[in-house]
Amino acid sequence: MVLQRMAVRGIGLLSTIILARLLVPEDFGIVALAASLIAVLDLLLELGFDIALIQKQTDDKSQYDTAWTLSVIRGVFTGAALLLAARPLAELYDDPRLIQVVAWLAVASILSGFQNIGCIEFRRDLQFDREFRLLVWSKVISFIVTMVMALTWGDYRALVAGIVAGKAVTVNLSYIMHPYRPSLSLKGSAGFLHFSKWLAVNNIATIVRTRMDTFVVGKIAGAGALGFYTIAFEISNLATSELIWPITRVLFPGFAKIKGDKPRLARGFLDSLGVIAFLAVPMGVGIALTAHHIVGIFLGEKWMVVVPLIQILSLYGLLSLPSANSGSLYLALGRPDVMVLRSIPSVAVLIPALIFGTLKFGVTGAAWALVASAAVNFFVNFYFLRRELEVSILATLGVLARPVYAAAAMAIVIVIIEHVWPAEANMIPLILQAGVLAVTGATVYFGASFALWIMAGRPASAEQKALTLLRERLDARAARRGTLPSSLRA
Repeated sequence: MVLQRMAVRGIGLLSTIILARLLVPEDFGIVALAASLIAVLDLLLELGFDIALIQKQTDDKSQYDTAWTLSVIRGVFTGAALLLAARPLAELYDDPRLIQVVAWLAVASILSGFQNIGCIEFRRDLQFDREFRLLVWSKVISFIVTMVMALTWGDYRALVAGIVAGKAVTVNLSYIMHPYRPSLSLKGSAGFLHFSKWLAVNNIATIVRTRMDTFVVGKIAGAGALGFYTIAFEISNLATSELIWPITRVLFPGFAKIKGDKPRLARGFLDSLGVIAFLAVPMGVGIALTAHHIVGIFLGEKWMVVVPLIQILSLYGLLSLPSANSGSLYLALGRPDVMVLRSIPSVAVLIPALIFGTLKFGVTGAAWALVASAAVNFFVNFYFLRRELEVSILATLGVLARPVYAAAAMAIVIVIIEHVWPAEANMIPLILQAGVLAVTGATVYFGASFALWIMAGRPASAEQKALTLLRERLDARAARRGTLPSSLRA
């Protein structure tokens, strides 16, 4: 799943790099506004039918047919709502181009409702290789369409065409890859809606936490500023989006299979959090420290203003790490209401901070507002973990400690190197510097992490898992070469 996300986002990052040189920031801002409207409606109408099926661990065909029928209804309703909202949105932001953009994205929403519900079994049964193929091929086609249209039209319409093409390909591939053929049915719909009512409320909180910044920045600072902000957010949160998203997709069905054994569930939670922190913390810190190099190499001089934004928003991503896998835990326990209660304090902080920060300091103020809300959520989540799973704050902080200390050592070394060897303006020296910083940072981080692990008495942790995987790979390679594996030599 991590490989899938890396492939999908790698294609997306390549697309962004190319499009950043073909399009202007305003193009990204226009599509970001329309996409945010769709995300809001999707979340408002997202009742988690797939989540309910996985949580129930059922094979009942009538349940799948009902979930598919409700999904189709939801898609059509979302598309109709978007068409009705297109003109008011264009008038609100005084940009008539939004009407056409929203209308085409409404088509994409309708199409997505028809996706084959049978593909949920890929996640339920942990067949993630099949989901990998489904999503990656869809992304490849979307990328090709976007590039062709960008070269043909040279404006925001290329982004829209890629989104619509991606949805169409996903729906078609879902029926090619899975033999299940759904039929219209509403039998048992009351059970789905009962499970989903708290998810619907949580989705409202999620909208505020994840999309309010887009609307506020777009309205107060304008489409151009929103384009800068959107790109900065994507780059700064690569660690969380590219690692946490795939890991949590694996964790939810995994947690659902062991939901009756709370001690095992607690161990699984702490283990997964340790792996997330071990991988994501150095990535987040590294992106913040090398933001100048990343922007200079991949986006170009006109995007340099986003460097401070990337550094601020990287802190937001790091503060979000401890709550990354807890949502999967609450869903597996059948407690979506906890997700709602957990979100209330951070939402209460975010709304006024976002409006005040953007009015007073522009996109920089908006970025700091997100950091403040993430800090609140960071501490509130500890309370619910202790209440629902009896996981102590010390246990949770314990799995985060070594990655944080090791990343701090890495940061010190990188800052020293950048002070001695300031960033160059020319491309070749800039690439060379970025490579040196990346290799040095990774070496320091992993070296410090394993040194701290040894000093702690070699506990069961992400470091131990990494060594086990490395040993297995070396033994497998030795076996292919006909030599004696290290485990047998020992």
